[in-house]
Amino acid sequence: MSTTLYDREYFEGRTRQSPPHTRELIYPWAMRTGRFLCRHMMASRSLDLGCAKGYLVEALSASGIPHSFGLDASPYAVACAENALRGRLLVGDVVTGLPFRNGSLDLVTALDLFEHLVDPLPVLIDIHRVLAPDGRAYLKICHPQHPNATRDPTHINVQPLGYWTRLFKQAGFRYRRCYETELSGETSPSERAKDLLRLMREWAAIGTPADYKFVLWKASPPTPGGGT
Repeated sequence: MSTTLYDREYFEGRTRQSPPHTRELIYPWAMRTGRFLCRHMMASRSLDLGCAKGYLVEALSASGIPHSFGLDASPYAVACAENALRGRLLVGDVVTGLPFRNGSLDLVTALDLFEHLVDPLPVLIDIHRVLAPDGRAYLKICHPQHPNATRDPTHINVQPLGYWTRLFKQAGFRYRRCYETELSGETSPSERAKDLLRLMREWAAIGTPADYKFVLWKASPPTPGGGT
């Protein structure tokens, strides 16, 4: 993954033709994701792949994970992180290997990362390696029919659902697909109804859910040669 693509122009939105990657925009969404994950799994050590400026790392820490780290290929994005995150965000490329020991992490997150990878399978296998036996991975991947699929020129691997689920199995994972209504955490009927209405409006606008979301857990050793 080229680090030169993910510079100031990219994160300010000009390259992506999207709003800038700011705390005001991203952190509330990151906190919602962090709370969702911490409601459903126990974790003391987490790693966010493609962490950008570290908003999800910060949110996971605030949601109860004491040792949360991030990895991103962009020196610019990591340099923009809050001072409290310094030392917890690493500059590195996921395709060259994750700098963590086997079985050392309880949770690995990768949001809007996999559509940037030419060959996602080795990265999935490396996630399998660093996860503890009862660890979990949470992935968010761009849907082929979402406007961002073609708007961002660094989206070089936008694929249908079956492509990703086959790779999960090859990497030794079982998976469960998640949906927007689960992430809100609201339990009252009225709030759930509001969330469902927002999701229906999203579907009506773009003809499909905004993205794929998955929770993965270890099922077997990886079979990179094409096992099921």
